[in-house]
Amino acid sequence: MKKTPIIIAVASTKGGVGKTTTSANLGAFLADQKLNVLMIDADVQPSLSEYYAVDEIADYGLTHLVTNPKVEPSEVASKIEDNLHIVMSDDPEGDLQNWVRNTADGRTRLRYILNQRFTQFDVIIIDTQGAVGALQEATIIAADLLISPVIPDKLCAGEFIHNTLGMVNRLAESTQFMGCKIAPLCAFLNCTSNTNDSRDYAEEIRSLDYSEICDVPVRVLNAEIPDTVAFRDATSSQMPAHRYETSTKRKGGSALELMTNLVNELDLFAEVHNG
Repeated sequence: MKKTPIIIAVASTKGGVGKTTTSANLGAFLADQKLNVLMIDADVQPSLSEYYAVDEIADYGLTHLVTNPKVEPSEVASKIEDNLHIVMSDDPEGDLQNWVRNTADGRTRLRYILNQRFTQFDVIIIDTQGAVGALQEATIIAADLLISPVIPDKLCAGEFIHNTLGMVNRLAESTQFMGCKIAPLCAFLNCTSNTNDSRDYAEEIRSLDYSEICDVPVRVLNAEIPDTVAFRDATSSQMPAHRYETSTKRKGGSALELMTNLVNELDLFAEVHNG
């Protein structure tokens, strides 16, 4: 039986919650576990494309991937390391939004392309843009798992509950006649801090009965990523956080321990081996 990759979309309708950082650190962590990982920068702002130094740049990027059903991985997958590649963003004007919106199979084509033509990869991680639009919808429809970082504050908690889950609900309803289902969503608390506000909103996010407000399964992970200097410094150094900080005396654990906890709870290794 033909192997298909596990496709993960890191999604939120709010910018600045850590989607790109999550995508980059998750991709590099899994690559270090000997998985063959492809990251896709599906944001008009090419933050993920610039996150790590690229060793070999492919001839094409996101536009060719989305629009060409006969695309070959070698045409679009730029090499960062042996087990880690990236499809770079090349749509600064946002033209792909209109293309996806106006093409008959625009919202479902990416799902088909990745499952049929990118089988050499174990895991594909898509960094989505914050603004709701046809391209973001296509990436979510393509996914086997949605991951949503949520900062425990008033704005981000409200955005997640009302807008991110609202978008997921709309897609779940509209895709039921397309022969595809929207994937389960795993949320995790990001940039947590030792303040009353952070603790209160974290408790609110964890305590909700999501089955009452969302049509797809939603799980809030126990693993969380605190607001630490290590993750920011790793970004500035173009390094994965788990390599940058392997040990610490800080309560909560090193970046390596934090990423290990996150990945273990997502159970991605079981997903890959069962795929």
